[in-house]
Amino acid sequence: MRGVLLDVNETLLDLSGLQPAFDSLGIPDALPLWFARTLRNGFALAAANDCRPFADVVRATLVSLDPTRLTPRDAYAVLDAFTRLQPHPDVEAGLRLLANAGIPAITLTVGDAETVARIFDTHGLGGLVTGHLSAADFGRWKPAPAPYLAGCLALGLPPGDVTMVAAHAWDLHGAHRAGLRTAWISRLEQVRSDIFASPDIQGPDLPSVAAQIVGSAAS
Repeated sequence: MRGVLLDVNETLLDLSGLQPAFDSLGIPDALPLWFARTLRNGFALAAANDCRPFADVVRATLVSLDPTRLTPRDAYAVLDAFTRLQPHPDVEAGLRLLANAGIPAITLTVGDAETVARIFDTHGLGGLVTGHLSAADFGRWKPAPAPYLAGCLALGLPPGDVTMVAAHAWDLHGAHRAGLRTAWISRLEQVRSDIFASPDIQGPDLPSVAAQIVGSAAS
């Protein structure tokens, strides 16, 4: 039996849907910097054996972009935009490959699991996964080991039988260190950094890596 954990932001959901919120706040070019700093701040908390909810990190990071003008209330525009994010066009086909092969899949986000569940249901994807988890519920953001191991526990499988799928090499490095198999979707980073562990599987989109996961499970 094999199982899959799926990263969400940028791997499954297109973060360009957040752009109108940044336009409305008068910082149209800030989205990439804001997301990078949001991840950095979550990583820093994890490295210090600490954790804060995603919404708290979103607010603090947004204000830090322009603290003389932005306030925590301005973050509501960004958080609300998260609820309307769209899946990448290839996501449904990749999830169906896994579901049709009987391979259970759970999303594992640093964001809000309930928001992810609503987005999946809105787009008819809810029946293609077995659940949604938030790393923050386990006391550390990825790439700390706890979220990955909690995902394996939820699947009822040992880490070696679970593949973490992500478009982020740092995420897969964390999963590798926790003992999971890894699958890298290259459409975001294009070229894999050699400072991180090599993925077991790689491909340009979710269907391509899902097909390899199905093939390895059948062999």
